[in-house]
Amino acid sequence: MSQPRNIIIVGGVAGGMSCATRLRRLDEKANITVIEKGPFISYANCGLPYALGGVIQDESKLNVQTVEKIQSWFNVHVRVNSELMSVDRASKTVTIRDESGATTTLPYHKLVLAMGAKPLLPKITGIDTTRVFHLHTIPDLRELENFIRTNNCKKAAVVGGGFIGVEAVENLKMLGLDVTLVEYNPHIFPPMDGDLAEILHEEMRKNGVKLLLNATLTKIVPAAGHSCSLYFEKDDPDNHPVVTIDVAVLAVGIRPRTTVVAAAGIETGSYGGIKVNEYLQTVSDPDIYAAGDMVETPNLVAGKDMITALAGPANRQGRLVADNICGRHVRYRGNVGAAICKVFGKTLGLCGFSVESLPKFMPEVKFKYITVHPPNHAGYYPGAANMTIRLAFEVPGGRILGAQIVGQEGVDKRIDVMATAMRAGMNVEDLEHLELAYSPPYNSAKDPVNMAGFVAGNVLRGDVEVAHAAEFAEGGPRKLEEYQIVDVRSVPEFERGHLVNGENVPLGNLREHIKKLDRRSKTLVLCQVGYRGYLAYRILKQSGFDDVSNLDGGFKSVLEGPYDALQAKV
Repeated sequence: MSQPRNIIIVGGVAGGMSCATRLRRLDEKANITVIEKGPFISYANCGLPYALGGVIQDESKLNVQTVEKIQSWFNVHVRVNSELMSVDRASKTVTIRDESGATTTLPYHKLVLAMGAKPLLPKITGIDTTRVFHLHTIPDLRELENFIRTNNCKKAAVVGGGFIGVEAVENLKMLGLDVTLVEYNPHIFPPMDGDLAEILHEEMRKNGVKLLLNATLTKIVPAAGHSCSLYFEKDDPDNHPVVTIDVAVLAVGIRPRTTVVAAAGIETGSYGGIKVNEYLQTVSDPDIYAAGDMVETPNLVAGKDMITALAGPANRQGRLVADNICGRHVRYRGNVGAAICKVFGKTLGLCGFSVESLPKFMPEVKFKYITVHPPNHAGYYPGAANMTIRLAFEVPGGRILGAQIVGQEGVDKRIDVMATAMRAGMNVEDLEHLELAYSPPYNSAKDPVNMAGFVAGNVLRGDVEVAHAAEFAEGGPRKLEEYQIVDVRSVPEFERGHLVNGENVPLGNLREHIKKLDRRSKTLVLCQVGYRGYLAYRILKQSGFDDVSNLDGGFKSVLEGPYDALQAKV
């Protein structure tokens, strides 16, 4: 009878614990050991900001599993407060160090690396001050909570406008702190388009958050009393003043924990993550697997391996590693990067790539995009609120390259449908044919996903040409003054705000007004959200106007974005 296999898993959170518990379900006899650097296993680190703000009032709710439960239910040996020091591939052993400093060498038949990522530490003078915290683990949460409470903090800064940073901002506000968000880029959430991010900027300002964008933090200096001051690069476009605070949360990004494994000769890729094959075996050693934030896996949109630091993929990868260790030969099918975030009363959903990031990650691909503003459910049912959907697609084939949605209720459903469509290999015309559940409190008969598909399909088939507000902004390829601008909204709508040099011709009057328009001029038609502009486009094109464009997303896209210069003074 063969001896039980020794399987060592390094990392006891999402990928590691999913692997350990799945392994036990498949192999009752294996010796399974989990090595975790921190004191907790299987905790919900995505819930840390909400525990900080008191939304999750009982911190123990973050502990999805405990050491005792894992050991009793699954017969998995767990060693917490133990750090991986080295991997000896030749002897198939690992050396770990516990909290006392003692080292132990353990043999393995299979080794699973699921150590995740660590917070990025930018080169900022004073970044190691006692008033700067991370929000990456439960001990981080406890240290931050204790510091705020014992020092009676009133003013906070969050450095980094990504998912964790924005969630930290909202929850610090819930604690009653005066909060400043510092972001190096021109807008928060760098993976999304800047004009859509403006909707979230407005939401944050409405909730009392101070935004410092285009801000290069250079040093953190102790100030009077128990405070410290943030200093910025003098050449920043917005010339930011010094900001004095009591506490700061650093959330500028993460990096894979690969120092030890790289020293063992385990190959990493162009993004710094471990290179694995389709079965999540490291390309360097078939007896070593890797999962989670520290690996590079196929991005299904870009067609290349990238890091996807998300809890869903990490959990699935851990489970799949267990399957493959047990001989099931299950391929990992890649990612589309579906993500979602709450921003006070708004919600942001993303999958694939934004319009701004496509040239960076897929420079060879030709694409177009559309923007629509459908309601989250039937407009006649109380409480309907518009969401903004942007859909990028390849031309001429219509392959979906990315979706971005900003709104209130219903964003989660629609971004999940988009992500599912992308994984299924659907194109934008397929979105027109999706059958989605309808009842007035939940949806419209034409779901917002269908609407995005209708508009994108029209563009793909040549039924309409669209122009984007971003193209008319300073430095853009189009000049507003070169266009005959026909605004087909009602007179009251036009009087509340319109484009520079816009002429108001309500849609119902357009046919009789056509003879007054110049067929030889470049013509831009628009309405509030795009539909009436599309009708006007079809009328003009069939009346001999050759060079016509409909303003994508209508005047609402101008109002929501950073396009004040395009608007006439009213």
